[in-house]
Amino acid sequence: MPNPAHRYTVNVGFPVGCIGVTHENKIVLGGGGGPGRSGVQNKLSIYSLDDSSASLNLNAELVLSSDEDAPTCLAMHPKDKTFVCSINASAAEIKQGKNQNCRLFSYTKTKITKTKQATCVGSTSDVDYQKCIAMSESGKMVVGGATDGTLSVVHVPALRPVFPFIDARSEINDVGFSNDEKWLVAATDSELRVLSTTNAELVRRIDDPRISGGERAVFRFARFGQTNTLYTVLNTRARNGAYIVVWSTEWVRSAMRRVSSSPITTFALGPRGLLAFATASLHVVVCDAKTLRVLLRVPAAHSFAITALAFDRDGKHLVSASADQTCQ
Repeated sequence: MPNPAHRYTVNVGFPVGCIGVTHENKIVLGGGGGPGRSGVQNKLSIYSLDDSSASLNLNAELVLSSDEDAPTCLAMHPKDKTFVCSINASAAEIKQGKNQNCRLFSYTKTKITKTKQATCVGSTSDVDYQKCIAMSESGKMVVGGATDGTLSVVHVPALRPVFPFIDARSEINDVGFSNDEKWLVAATDSELRVLSTTNAELVRRIDDPRISGGERAVFRFARFGQTNTLYTVLNTRARNGAYIVVWSTEWVRSAMRRVSSSPITTFALGPRGLLAFATASLHVVVCDAKTLRVLLRVPAAHSFAITALAFDRDGKHLVSASADQTCQ
């Protein structure tokens, strides 16, 4: 379990929207001020952790166009020095149907380079964007979910569709692959869809989410664990509670626990049997992934919305990021 005594805060100088961890255990941050002349640059940055000086040391940085949006989500390759990140193109390009938002980047010790890009959002409105993205265990596929309901699965590194994009008909909140890569999951407010990664055939649909007592809820996150059990986060529609629900491979609820009185806004599964989440009330919480027992709760972790969480590769660090331009 992370030790709260080792907690430290680093100002990175831009609002952070997404986090990744490389296979070398470096921290990748994406964010910025978005399109326009806010004075806050859009960036992708790679840092190394330095516990001895309680700091993040900048290794590489790429300043992105101010005509485009800030990075909204990213997924790291498990073996190669590459990652996929979603960045909306300019409003004019989006309107023309040329939003090549899905971008493949490579990196070295000192440099980040864009190598390929493709369109993975169907909308021609600059309001829509890819909200979530995940890479398969082998690094051969990426699945993305967009606010307009576009569910995309592409080959890596080619970024060619595995099968035609699917219209989920409502905003997609989260996506993920099973560890054996046979299935993918997509979560909207009202349903979970588990699909075959071969042909998009529906494996399972779970809809009308409710908690004990029948209170209605929404699916906010859905991630497969190490044994292909499915972890889901349910926020009540009344916004007065959040639950973690675990589903067996037979699609039966095997565990459910109320873990917060405030909606969960970001979620991470980690190694060493841990999971973490952040809440709208700015708490960061670490739980035992098997029992769902709360192990650590950090109140007032940031001064503004907590946008992303990530465990490092060995599970010894949990990094949180915020629109307040800090990481912890």
